Amino acid sequence: MPRYGFYLSAKDLLCLRRWSQRLIRRPFPGLSLYWKFKMERDIQALLKERILSLEEGYEQKIAELSVLKELGEALKGASLSDWNQLFLRQLDIIKKATGISSVSVMLIDDETQRLYIVSASMQGDAPKRPPILLKRGEGIAGRVFETSRTLYIPDVRKDSNFSDRGTNQRGSLACVPIVSEGSCIGVINFRDNVTSSFGSNDLRFFELIADQLSITASLVRTYQDLLDLEKKRINLGRYFSPGLAEHLVADDRMTGLGGQRKEVSVVFADITGFTSLVEITAVEDVVEVLNRFFETVVPVIFKHGGMLDKFLGDGIMAVFGIPDADELDPVKAIQCGVDIQKSMQALKERLTADNLFPIDVGIGIASGVVLAGNIGTRDQMNYTVIGEPVNLAQRLESISKPGEIIVSNITREMIPQGADIGVDFESMGAIRVKGISRDISPLRIVYR
Repeated sequence: MPRYGFYLSAKDLLCLRRWSQRLIRRPFPGLSLYWKFKMERDIQALLKERILSLEEGYEQKIAELSVLKELGEALKGASLSDWNQLFLRQLDIIKKATGISSVSVMLIDDETQRLYIVSASMQGDAPKRPPILLKRGEGIAGRVFETSRTLYIPDVRKDSNFSDRGTNQRGSLACVPIVSEGSCIGVINFRDNVTSSFGSNDLRFFELIADQLSITASLVRTYQDLLDLEKKRINLGRYFSPGLAEHLVADDRMTGLGGQRKEVSVVFADITGFTSLVEITAVEDVVEVLNRFFETVVPVIFKHGGMLDKFLGDGIMAVFGIPDADELDPVKAIQCGVDIQKSMQALKERLTADNLFPIDVGIGIASGVVLAGNIGTRDQMNYTVIGEPVNLAQRLESISKPGEIIVSNITREMIPQGADIGVDFESMGAIRVKGISRDISPLRIVYR
């Protein structure tokens, strides 16, 4: 094998053989001998230059592979919860290996569809600037994101994206798309203070780096998606049974801010005479009784397919008809109220056995159209319903006696014809309650 790894073709060997034969037959005289040796030296110099060039190329390839390997190893044992530090660790590796002034990563926000800087490794103490948010096609990063093609600017002073800002920035910039599964998810910016700093080999290497960082970006996005799903699952678990909450995780209607008009049945259950009991009872016992009350009532609500809206001190509010309305919602609400009252008897016996004060519950049920949705901020919100049926159900509960269930006449009218709910209705006549500007005709539930 040749020392430097060069191989001659059959044609080259034939030419060399013929040239050697001519030299043997016609030796170089005088001046011809001089040119012979000069040609040999020129050939040796050319070969040496070629060998050095190949050696430098091999060294560059090895260095590039080492950087890519180091970027991959940076992911081992890394915490995806602190993705800024994860990216920064990789960017520092890139900056150290390339010797450039700065490198930064921008990813697309799926919700706002804006590019934002995830992490950046700068030279020295970079001045703090407002967060950069770019739309598709806006600025250099926006153009690269939109086209998924690398953009190289040898001198940023000659580019309108910089000169229009009136800045004194100088040097060169290479912006490379970060592509995952065929879609552009961000860009990586390579900056150097020297103009025309990057060659074709540098740009090719930058694209390899972008491919490596696409793995990091995909891991981060997957991790964030899983966190969002878990957050939604936990949030929905506050309102619905575990099975229904799992089913609703992918339903955006329950997770965004805003509201929808829905026809529902609202149930208010409240411990009667609780205020006077609190005045003569130890605080620890009061808390224990409340927790046992809620632990008894919540499973009953979930059993009948209701949504737990909120805890109200010594009471609880449930809604039937969320997320989807059903003509049997009034029936479910009434049956839920009956089962709550029946469960109170067993709870009272347990409380008495544990030397805690027994409790009774009054229930009010009203039906109608409400506005249902999340109220609050994107980071802290609560799903609830607002409307007259909510107010009326609470007022009906306030006039109920221990063990009673009072429903609005609208709830009675909404029960489908022929539905067997196992209860009777007893009219209470026309009455006026606080907060309602008209007379109402509630009914008392007679259950067995």
